[in-house]
Amino acid sequence: MYHWQNEYKKQGNFSTLRKYVELYSETNLFEKISKVGLKIGVEVLFYVMLLFYLLSDKNVPLRNKLIIMAALGYFILPADLIADIIPVLGFTDDAAFLSYALGSVADSITPEVKSKAKEKIKDVLNKNIDSSLFDTLTEKVVKKENAG
Repeated sequence: MYHWQNEYKKQGNFSTLRKYVELYSETNLFEKISKVGLKIGVEVLFYVMLLFYLLSDKNVPLRNKLIIMAALGYFILPADLIADIIPVLGFTDDAAFLSYALGSVADSITPEVKSKAKEKIKDVLNKNIDSSLFDTLTEKVVKKENAG
């Protein structure tokens, strides 16, 4: 049986990436989301959910899944570059890392992944959100990938 852990251990000097990958778990992710709620904003939450659902997509290469896990692990980390408790600025570093990870896998975002992310956000926030917002956010990610 193949274990993805073997892959990133082979990569050599990726101690920071490895630290963030090891912080990631579905339980930790949803615990963080429940703690921060709307403080992170719909855009960041949508990025988190897109990445979460891309992890289970068989078409996303292992290297990209490691980037996703590192970005989500960084998001989970309570004490990161800019403390999450600082109003407005607290999640900018998280958003940057999440955006980078999304840029790495933008071509893997399927309508199914996008739909799952939308539904999960509606469920987590317990309210209906205009779907055109999610389309705009997805286009923004794809444009960043095409520009880079």
